[in-house]
Amino acid sequence: MNNKNEIPGLEKILRAIEERGTFARMTRYKYTGADYNIENALKIIEAIGKTRDRKFVIDSENRFAYENFIKWCHCDASMKQIHPDTGEIVPGDLYAGIYIGGTTGSGKSWCLEIMRAYVSALGFKISIPVNYEKDDNRTLWWRIVRADEVCEIFAEDGKITDLKKSPIIAIQDFGQEQEESLYMGNRVDAVRQLIEYRGDLTNELTLITSNLPMGSDRLVARYGDRVASRLRQMCNNLVIKGKDRRKL
Repeated sequence: MNNKNEIPGLEKILRAIEERGTFARMTRYKYTGADYNIENALKIIEAIGKTRDRKFVIDSENRFAYENFIKWCHCDASMKQIHPDTGEIVPGDLYAGIYIGGTTGSGKSWCLEIMRAYVSALGFKISIPVNYEKDDNRTLWWRIVRADEVCEIFAEDGKITDLKKSPIIAIQDFGQEQEESLYMGNRVDAVRQLIEYRGDLTNELTLITSNLPMGSDRLVARYGDRVASRLRQMCNNLVIKGKDRRKL
């Protein structure tokens, strides 16, 4: 006798979840044309950087970050990241964003801008789930906003909805903003709220630069365990080493 309440098989359940977009995420497309190899890509990146500052170079202090950021853009499965606790080199996650740590002036913000110019020139494709019925096809690109600007937007409007809903966004100088923003008597840690919101989603990418190492006690003290945990899930950890390049 057939039992109408019989639970369907595992494959059927998982297929239904995928079809309904319950945990929808961006589709990444591998871009490895005949001319793609990491050395050529690094030469292009260095040339782009020199258009901004003729002293820009790819060297031992920033090569790992640029090399693996390039691989992330190309959806290259050989991408690596740095484990935030052990410092070991471990596999990267092409469906997570990027967190670039480093000291003041090491070139973290430039990295976001140079890599944005790179992806804009090459036109990498992604597919972003907008709803359960269709995908929004577009090119890989990110808006860059400073952490203190996030606070200013909240103080002016009382909301940061556009930043929360943006498919890809880059936050510069994470950790340098004030802890509270005031709007109509409401005090909110706007950047913390933004990270917590975006960290719960699977269809958005977040890129971050910060003087705070991802695995540091300072980051936990500033934002709490909840944000620190989300950052590990939502971003690949890269580091640019060295002194203030602006003084060279």
